[in-house]
Amino acid sequence: MRIWTILSGILMVLTGAFCFMNPGQTFLSLAFIVGLVMVLNGLIHALAYFIGRGLYNKGDNNGWILTDALITLLLGILVLCNQLVADTAIPMVFGMWMLVSGILRVEAATHINKEKKRSNFRVTMATGVLTVLVGIFGFINPLVMWMTTAVLLGMFMVMQGVNIIELGIHMPHEKKSYVKIYKRKREPIKITDEDETPEKVTERLKMREAAESETDGGSGEARTDEKI
Repeated sequence: MRIWTILSGILMVLTGAFCFMNPGQTFLSLAFIVGLVMVLNGLIHALAYFIGRGLYNKGDNNGWILTDALITLLLGILVLCNQLVADTAIPMVFGMWMLVSGILRVEAATHINKEKKRSNFRVTMATGVLTVLVGIFGFINPLVMWMTTAVLLGMFMVMQGVNIIELGIHMPHEKKSYVKIYKRKREPIKITDEDETPEKVTERLKMREAAESETDGGSGEARTDEKI
């Protein structure tokens, strides 16, 4: 699920870039694309938790992934169902989404081992704090008024996409254990000079003759039995 998570983050970043390239569009004209991407991200996050963490890593304390996934999924469904029709409600609703997501990321950073995963801790904490600031920005009316809904929505989507990409990069995953079967190589027997003494050669010849005589004797008995 790591690759799918990173791809979903890239998709959200591209959706934000699409909003930036269409600053004059209303929210209703962008609602289908935004809602669809949010639903896909919510589903991928939920699967990432249950498959990568929930089933195989019961002791993992990063349950915020599931919480963030459910919030994203529900908000995406609301957008697809045209429940958010007023452009004035977009900064508040999506700002709240970003604020909660940022708080959850900061909370998740506190569970990361600072000594073993120092870079992971710093990046997660930094993106969490930045996401919180972007979410608070949606509640500041004087600053939001001079921005169009599409540009503000694009900023939210890009920031969330960066969070998802960072999540996918540092996401722990189950390593499959493969059992390697090695074939035993038969090395040729090396005969040294010590083994080529006359006594050793004579002994080997006697053992070979004894083995052949036993074989011939067994076959002779078998032939006798057949004649009888």
